[in-house]
Amino acid sequence: MSDRAELLSIHGQVPPKAAEAHSRLALAHLFWWFMFAQGGVIAAILLPVHILFQGILGPLGLVRVASLHDSNIIGNPIVKLYLLVLIAVPFFHFAHRLRYLLVDFGVPAARSLPAQVVFYGGAVLVIILTIYVLLTTAPISF
Repeated sequence: MSDRAELLSIHGQVPPKAAEAHSRLALAHLFWWFMFAQGGVIAAILLPVHILFQGILGPLGLVRVASLHDSNIIGNPIVKLYLLVLIAVPFFHFAHRLRYLLVDFGVPAARSLPAQVVFYGGAVLVIILTIYVLLTTAPISF
């Protein structure tokens, strides 16, 4: 039993099993809000900078950017991790935002477990697909 659950049950507020279940639910809720916040930060700060360099300044010839044929850069593990974070974490932000948008519109099914599986499971599928693409496009090199 966690400390929080033990504290709640000692003070007689809730039974020990209910306090433990509440603590697990609170941790899961905290994780999804954390992923939402990180996805928002990345979508607001990192993604526009990436688009500026790779999509605007690079093609104009103002900065050197990695091309699709530059496997030395794309094969770097740090670059692969960067691309994974850049692509995957904003999908959790999107899934969480879309789910709570439907909750705010009063769609009762948006609070259900199947809705959570669809939204967050979709984000997990995008992460798995991103990992697959990153591992198969260019061999990891240092």
